[in-house]
Amino acid sequence: MDDGEDAKPKLDESAVTHPLTGVVGACLTPFDGEGAIDFDALAAEVEFMASHVDAIAVGGVEASEYRLLTEQQRSDLIRIGIESVDRRVATVSGASSGTVSDVLRWIECGADAGAEYAQVLMPRNAWGGLLGPAELLDFFTAIDAATPLPIVLYHNPSTGSDPDIGTLVELSRLDQVVAYKESSRDISKISRLIHEMDLAGHAAYLATMQPMLITLLLGGSGATMPPPGTVIAARIRDAAASGDVDGAIQWQRLFAFFPGVWGSHGLANVMKAASRHLGLDLGFSHHPVAKLPEEADRRLGEFLRGCGIVEGIPAGESELLRLARGTD
Repeated sequence: MDDGEDAKPKLDESAVTHPLTGVVGACLTPFDGEGAIDFDALAAEVEFMASHVDAIAVGGVEASEYRLLTEQQRSDLIRIGIESVDRRVATVSGASSGTVSDVLRWIECGADAGAEYAQVLMPRNAWGGLLGPAELLDFFTAIDAATPLPIVLYHNPSTGSDPDIGTLVELSRLDQVVAYKESSRDISKISRLIHEMDLAGHAAYLATMQPMLITLLLGGSGATMPPPGTVIAARIRDAAASGDVDGAIQWQRLFAFFPGVWGSHGLANVMKAASRHLGLDLGFSHHPVAKLPEEADRRLGEFLRGCGIVEGIPAGESELLRLARGTD
């Protein structure tokens, strides 16, 4: 790679008000007891995140449970969620689907709601297999030619295709691809992609919670996660930006335990429970996912009350270990 000499032009600042960097908060979808979306809770979630994130994504990742929604629910979620942000921060609308026509339809939905970006998962084929490099390039080239919004490529190996680094970099060179949200947590891949995408000027690289600090230190643009992980991420962002690397490390340590210690219960489930412990009631996950067992929920609450997220002073490593293990 030649230091970005052939990098595509920077995004037109007149077309997009907010660059996509820093902390991208991924909205969880609040459900009431009947499985309907609780839009009052969604507005409260947006309000909570708008105070500390740089962007808010609605219906864009699996933690939003968008796959479980009817078309009308998904449309309402995008419209009301984006409108609730009221352009205070950047907005990303989920548009993932298995066909080009469906993706473009959901991008239009986001554009109509006022979103600044659309996020699209690298899909699998109709029978669940991984798409090859040529198939992915064909899929996204067709979207690139017709999209009314800049695209955030979404790479999630557990639910979508998992192309090699060369294919990912080639996709990032498409005219309308401006960012890349990546969930592999593979540090070798992260390092390469930051160099060959972000630093080369092709697309902003966005990691997830666990590698956020190293992503920033290597020159990446930020990370995406649901609340209340956004609170921790914002403190990592601010400490790193001020040159307080030791402080950023202390906050990053929280992500070594949270939400991973409770990961077997599902990310959306754990983050909704965590939000409730911090005073933001987002209900429970969609049926048939069961809520956290009582003991796991109790330990999660103890961890959040003791880790420093409320006070703004991160707990030390030995205290984090004690809280994560649930020992006295």
